[in-house]
Amino acid sequence: MKRVKVKQGTLDWEKLRQTRIGGSEVFDIIRYYATDEELQNCGFNAEDFKAEKPYTTAWSLYHKLINDGLYHKEDLSPEFAEYGHAVEPYGVYVMNKSRAKKLKPGRVYANERLVASLDAEGVAEECDIVPFDYGVGKPKLGQRFACEQKSMMPEMVKRGVPFKYIVQAQYQIQCTKAHFFILQIMILDEDTPFIRGKICQMSRPKRYEYLDEHLKVLNLYFANNEHLGQLIEVCLDRFFRDVDNKNEPTPYIKYDSTRNIIESIRLNSAFNKDAVIECDLQSYIDAKKLMDFNDEERKVVLQCMVELAKVNNACKFKGQGFTAYFDKAGRFHVKEEKVCS
Repeated sequence: MKRVKVKQGTLDWEKLRQTRIGGSEVFDIIRYYATDEELQNCGFNAEDFKAEKPYTTAWSLYHKLINDGLYHKEDLSPEFAEYGHAVEPYGVYVMNKSRAKKLKPGRVYANERLVASLDAEGVAEECDIVPFDYGVGKPKLGQRFACEQKSMMPEMVKRGVPFKYIVQAQYQIQCTKAHFFILQIMILDEDTPFIRGKICQMSRPKRYEYLDEHLKVLNLYFANNEHLGQLIEVCLDRFFRDVDNKNEPTPYIKYDSTRNIIESIRLNSAFNKDAVIECDLQSYIDAKKLMDFNDEERKVVLQCMVELAKVNNACKFKGQGFTAYFDKAGRFHVKEEKVCS
């Protein structure tokens, strides 16, 4: 791939992305085409990798490339998109504080089928000579790196770096021929839609002043994972071969979780007005009404049990061959009474 003189956010950049596979989409191609053994050879737990929520689907990307009108991209909500654009320059600003040579933001690399839009890139300086967070060894002075920025909520960080971010990191190494990758994670101490909107409305000086106090910035260093790089090339080749041979991928991974299968189908059909199934919904409606009625009835009976507990200053019950009790969290438990033989 070669660097192209296209600025991110422009119409020309959008046209490039409409007809090519980008960095955030590669994960879903790997997720579909890689075998469990191939993922394990890269150091991944295959079950966890394939359980991760998809960005899109191989089915959708197939239709993107054959351009038959079935592909539609679900845009990020303004809450996330505008906030991302607002804080990304701050992340570059933070990295540049310790550098003699400033980072180059926003470069784009492309060929006839792939595109990589970098948040920043540069060469290793003294501040980069640290052990890799992912991989062995350290960067060397003067080595080229690519950088991708991600905003993560505090509760997401506890679960670790998503596999999709790691795949995107390696993909950008492949595309740019960089030696290593920096994933910059940005975490607000109070991450709410209100706070994100507030940050977007600030002037740059006020925003940077606020983010200095309330945004944690982590730079994670990724070594070039040759096994993952080879797997990316193999899976992209499998995907493009299916595109060329008009061999449509399935809409979802066969043995995926129900949640991910439904999410995949939703992503595939969200913009297709004809994707509506005629069926008898009355049985579900009746079942839901019964469930709602039973739930309300249960609440009434449970309140009666609470009143009995209050009057008798006791939280254990028995009757009709059952025993019951309130636990310390206020939950009510019922079980069959043990019969002594």
